[in-house]
Parts: sequence; structure tokens; C-alpha cells
Amino acid sequence: MSSPAAAPTRAELAERVAALGDMLSADQLRVMRDTIRTLVDRGAGDAALKSGAPAPDFILPTSDGTPLRLYEKLSHGPVVLIFFRGGWCPFCETYLRGLQRELPRLQELGAELIAVSPQLPDGSLQTRIDHALNFPLVTDAGLRTADQYGLVYNVPPTLLRVYAQMGIQLDVLNGDAGADRLPLAASYVIGSDHKIARAEINEDYTKRYDPSEIVVTLAKLKSHKTR
Repeated sequence: MSSPAAAPTRAELAERVAALGDMLSADQLRVMRDTIRTLVDRGAGDAALKSGAPAPDFILPTSDGTPLRLYEKLSHGPVVLIFFRGGWCPFCETYLRGLQRELPRLQELGAELIAVSPQLPDGSLQTRIDHALNFPLVTDAGLRTADQYGLVYNVPPTLLRVYAQMGIQLDVLNGDAGADRLPLAASYVIGSDHKIARAEINEDYTKRYDPSEIVVTLAKLKSHKTR
């Protein structure tokens, strides 16, 4: 399905990309672009779970420490499951804000929204506060759940050095088990039958499945269920 011409979140992400040149040195930009190109060229997302596959269950802590189980949420209706790198990532925070704008429409279609990252609960709590998010952010310590979904990649040392120069220390943000690994950007629409109805995997973390398209997917899922 083609995207709406004026999809606001996609436009905001493009603006973030354009602004990188004013924030980073030429060498830092090259390292980031080379990393993305490598992920794309080697098909880092090929192993990720796709549409039609059963969604693995998980129990993960929310930002306030409450355990959240995927299958319990699915007993009430579909779930939109988002994997993101962390609140430190400008593309992730832009995407989370876009999801928040669409949250009322997702809820009208009977869906719950859950966002998963390796960042520790305190970081997730701060992300929720900073961006006034009204959906749970859960901590995937050690990226075990992201591994089950086939989304984990190793961050090259060159990019870790760039992050350090920017004040981003993954071992502090994610704990030692997430010091040099991150999840691909991924969006899943999961039906109450536990099957993945739609999977969008982005090796290029500057691009995401636009929230407006998630609404369309949920509407189709609801339409098929009521037939």
C-alpha cells in the first residue's frame, strides 16, 4: 500500500535526517551511513519474523516496573508492537511521538500499543515523561525478546566510538548485556490469534512504518474479523 503523501511522521523523520549535517562531523556522518549501508547490503532484517508467523510471547517490565505479558494483552484484542533503539535516538523519539498522535485511532480499532527497547526502566520512564507518551515502554534487558523476533545486530566499534563522542554510552543506557547490540527498527501488527498480521522491518533506522499506515492495517484486520 502506498503511503499518504503528507504522512507527518515520515516527513518529520526526513527532517531529522536533513538536520544531521548540522549536528555531526563529516566523519561521524560517514560512519553512520556506512553502518546503515552494511545492514541493508547484508540483509540484516532477513531473519526477522514476518507476516503469518506466530508472535513469541514475552513478559517484560514497563517503565514503572510492572510486568507486561504480550499474550495477556492479545486476549483483549490486537497489539501494535514496536521495537526501537532507545529514547536517545532522535529517529526513535520522533517515531514515538508520531505513534502517540495516532494512539486514539489505534485504540478506537481495539488495539493496544507496546514499545520495546533495551534501555533500562529509568531511561524508559524519562522517555515517557519527556514526550508525554500514554502507552507502555518495556525493557528488553539483554535483547532476549528482540533476539526471538530476529531483530538484533552488533554495533560496529566505529559507530560505538561516534556514539561515545556524542555522549551516548550503550553500556550505561542498556546495561552490560546491551553494550554493543541494538534491535532493528521494527513494527508488528499482531492479531488476537497470536499471529503476525503485518511486519515492517527497517535496516535503515531513519525510516519507519508510518503510524497512519498502521491504522489502515488495523482497520483491514478488523474488517476481516467481522466478515
